[in-house]
Amino acid sequence: MAAELKTDVLIVGGGPVGLLIAYGLARQGVNSIVVEKHDKEQQAMYGRATTLFPRTLEMLDQLELLDEMNQIGFVARNSVTYKDGKQVTSRGWHVMYERMHGTFLDYCLNIRQKFSETVYRDAYSRIGGKPFIGWKLEDFTVDNSTKEDFKVTSRLTQVNSGDAVTVKSQYIVGADGGSSMVRLLAGIPFEGDRTNFEWVRIDGYFKTNMPNADVGFASIESKSHGNVLWVQLDHGVKRIGFAMTEEMLAKYGNNLTEDQAVAEAIKSMEPFTLEIEKVEWWTLYSINQKVADAFFANDRVLLAGDACHTHSSGAAQGMNTGMHDAVNLAWKLGGVVKGWYGSEILQTYEDERRPAAQHLIELDKAFSATISGTVPEKYKNSPLNANELLTKLFDETILFNIGLGISYGENAISKAPSTGMISAGRRGPDALIMAPGSRVPVRLYQVTKNTGQWCIIVFAGRPDITRDNLSRSVPKLEALQSTLPTNMIRFITLSAGSVDDGDSAFGNPRVGSIYYDQDRSAHERYSIATAKGAVVVLRPDGILGYATSLDDIDEVKDFFTGFVLSA
Repeated sequence: MAAELKTDVLIVGGGPVGLLIAYGLARQGVNSIVVEKHDKEQQAMYGRATTLFPRTLEMLDQLELLDEMNQIGFVARNSVTYKDGKQVTSRGWHVMYERMHGTFLDYCLNIRQKFSETVYRDAYSRIGGKPFIGWKLEDFTVDNSTKEDFKVTSRLTQVNSGDAVTVKSQYIVGADGGSSMVRLLAGIPFEGDRTNFEWVRIDGYFKTNMPNADVGFASIESKSHGNVLWVQLDHGVKRIGFAMTEEMLAKYGNNLTEDQAVAEAIKSMEPFTLEIEKVEWWTLYSINQKVADAFFANDRVLLAGDACHTHSSGAAQGMNTGMHDAVNLAWKLGGVVKGWYGSEILQTYEDERRPAAQHLIELDKAFSATISGTVPEKYKNSPLNANELLTKLFDETILFNIGLGISYGENAISKAPSTGMISAGRRGPDALIMAPGSRVPVRLYQVTKNTGQWCIIVFAGRPDITRDNLSRSVPKLEALQSTLPTNMIRFITLSAGSVDDGDSAFGNPRVGSIYYDQDRSAHERYSIATAKGAVVVLRPDGILGYATSLDDIDEVKDFFTGFVLSA
């Protein structure tokens, strides 16, 4: 190996977040080196994060990863909750499914981290990526005074041999977990709260007489073990989780053994029985909540995933939050490297993702307490017990938890729209549309894949009414393409009409690929009147960037002028 390497982006950490960033960059033609000190193929990394929520699934689908993951993971479409051995409704995880609307991916995917990592790693490798396994970061420096683009110099060493290599990169990304070396070397504070809560998680092959044990999720409102978690995982494996009560902590301290954990798991399931045939993985861990002071520092250093926020697994947010970080960052970083945007676009990564992490941390403080069987101090006057309060809090925040309600504030890349009812910074709705000639609908998300390109959707409405407006607006949109960097945008024209009218409507003005909104559902979801039409700009991550009427196409040009560098 050469003593010095060059790459666009050095990514430290070969877990799901680092691999997804690398894959997202590779889809845009941006080179990266992923460094991971552990050999994941040899480690028994079965545990850790498992559950992926609908918005995360939508993003993975647009990255063309979801189909393979669905083949591996357990598709969970329901949940049950038990109290005193009897099933109760509208409690625990069941609340999530009652609120899971507005998406065609109305399920959770339970897949252990080892398998999701393998999917991401293989996808990255198929398009030319090659992770540096068994290497670790020793140090790095940033020289912003140099005129060259490669301002970051990092020193890596091979764990086994001690061999060293220097890597010159334009940017360095720390996706290396809660003990991030990148964050430490960058001097970014990582403060937060330590709690007294400790939880046990056990994965394995179990048998139980609990009804509906295979629906996806179950909660047992235990009097002795907090709110007990039961999850159906991939390959027939199940997970059980429970809180260490004060009595158990006094009994075991931090010296809990696997046999003792199994014995407590059996007790936690009462009045149901539990037979543990084989333990695949187990852990006892403390609950802490931290957020890094910065996600973007020194113009060249970025943090993502656990490297910049840690919390409990109570609401199953760990993997999901990291995936949102990765998708948000990859298209922005890729565009900056390619010269489409200035580095100020990377500040929007922090401006969008850090508040989301902070909000999650505040929620997690309440979730971790109630799951542990404790009513948080701020709710001490509530008449609800811990389990009832957990359900209330979960219900009130569920759209954020499953990702469909996550939104970002207005900024240069998310401008308040002048038409429609979708706010800037919110997820653009999905809808069923028809391609020419086909009698089988496709989802709008399926034709707006995430390759780092912006998608401009011309909602043409009814062309018999909007034809004159379209005749004026389409040439302006075509001209817009020549003012922006090559391949930065793509167009879709969505006509409100039957696909059978395609031939007769062939002469209608359009730009890009034509699709048909046969039942007007896409226009309805975007609040676009079919008698007027509109232009909707979606960011590469599917977030609404801007929307305006067909009469104000110049506003679309002004929107892009606000942050795109000259072509």
